[in-house]
Amino acid sequence: MTSLIKSISLKNFKGFSDEVRIELRPLTLLFGANSAGKSSVLQALHYVREILERQNINADRTLQGGEAIDLGGFQNLVNGRDSQKQIEIAVAMELGTNSIPDLVPDAFEDWQTNDEDVWWMYQTLQNIRSAVKTVAIRLRVGWNAQRELPVVQGYEIDANGEWCLKITASADGRDAQMRINHANPIFMVDGPDGDQLLSLLNDFVNPEDLGQQDSGGSEPKDTKGSPGKVSVLPSVFDMVSEAGMERPGDGLRAWLTGFRGALPRLDQLLYIPAPGARGAHNVYMVREFTAFLSWLTVGPALLLRDQLRQMRYIGPMRRIPPRGFEVSLTKSDSAWSDGMAGWETLTTCSKDLVERVSDWMQSYDKLGTGYAVERKTYQEFDPSHLVPQPIGPIRKRAQLVNDAGLVLHPQDVGVGISQVLPVVVAAQDGSASVVCIEQPELHIHPAVQVGLGDLFIDGAVNQGLSFLIETHSEHLILRLLRRIREGVEAGGKVIDQPLSPAMIGVYYLSKRNGAVKIDEIPVTTDGDFAKPWPQGFFDERGAELF
Repeated sequence: MTSLIKSISLKNFKGFSDEVRIELRPLTLLFGANSAGKSSVLQALHYVREILERQNINADRTLQGGEAIDLGGFQNLVNGRDSQKQIEIAVAMELGTNSIPDLVPDAFEDWQTNDEDVWWMYQTLQNIRSAVKTVAIRLRVGWNAQRELPVVQGYEIDANGEWCLKITASADGRDAQMRINHANPIFMVDGPDGDQLLSLLNDFVNPEDLGQQDSGGSEPKDTKGSPGKVSVLPSVFDMVSEAGMERPGDGLRAWLTGFRGALPRLDQLLYIPAPGARGAHNVYMVREFTAFLSWLTVGPALLLRDQLRQMRYIGPMRRIPPRGFEVSLTKSDSAWSDGMAGWETLTTCSKDLVERVSDWMQSYDKLGTGYAVERKTYQEFDPSHLVPQPIGPIRKRAQLVNDAGLVLHPQDVGVGISQVLPVVVAAQDGSASVVCIEQPELHIHPAVQVGLGDLFIDGAVNQGLSFLIETHSEHLILRLLRRIREGVEAGGKVIDQPLSPAMIGVYYLSKRNGAVKIDEIPVTTDGDFAKPWPQGFFDERGAELF
């Protein structure tokens, strides 16, 4: 499953005070000293899912974090534990061949009419949908002292790199209002200046609510569009007002019924009253506009929620399966956090996946652990009968086999094997979006750490995965740099593990003046770093050798 998530931005989240942005590439590695904030980046994604999935704004335990993650609630997450600050997290996605989901299964394509206004409305809104190439969601969470709980006080949608829709709520979350940027590129079409039409909508909608004027503060300034372009949004609003839609009021407040602070409900359409809609064509236009605005407001959050549902998180300490380990009948999102889902997957997945995992574990030109993986089918029998009778269902179990062909339990081999096997399974199972791993190198030999580089390259190139890895491993990054050099030396020929600098994002996190800072360390086409590591990271080797 290809990940649509391309970046994450953080502000006032844990150690991050000033806003930082991390571009997520197929292979994104976070380096830095202990407690520098590397895990916080991963935790931010968990927190966003908690908000979108469960409206769990004061989250401690998370759906995917298991025992490895305890966010501690808003007061522990906000920078400096300063309740006067607002946490801001933004996640950007690139759609590619995907699309923002609709809340309505059908978009009324089967409508049979020759009414020109109806078809204009339908085609215009479909064109706007098709124009969206990138979308981002920004959440602002603040503390309400009176109610003693956090509230989503800001919800913003960016489309094609510019702000498109903003919802802001009061500190207590009881008063929300919305603005739409009519000059966003997705609304622009060829035509003359459309400001005159926008001004004629004064009786229906406040021009400020369509981004006609900047409301001041820290909000981005409205775009002015391109020369020779006009926003089609005022015409859409003009038609629905003529169709009998009720005036939304200042801040489009009438359309925000049921919101939790600034956060829309993800399970229903917006409520847009239209008491004056008479006739089939007016009813259609009102329904189509309601579906469209719900798509624009709620659809991106649904898309991001689904991406985060498919995120796979492997924590820093993986469990060793007990003897007689059985697959849990109740699936849990947190089963990957301690690695147990890796073993469970091997008992239920395709034969091909088992063979690929076994090859990566055993082959000396890969990880070379010396252990293969095989899956056996077994069933218990009652020997008290003349002909033994089966007891219970047929079961499957994954087991390790050493080079001598001896079958071993996970408890009978080095702890490093139990740590690395779930990582291998996750890197070969292409059903995830982003695979987040903390310290994949834990308890394994440097030679195996080097092989992890090839494992992750294979997962990105052949399985379509994106990796967000928190690591201290010099061996891992050296293998990635080597593969880039080999690609250059091959003169463009196909090599076993193709890799380009554009596929790698290397970030170094450090604390300066009490705040976490992020330095991106670009990788050159020659397989080297474009600039020195901050604070001499990786210089320890030189100090010890010389």
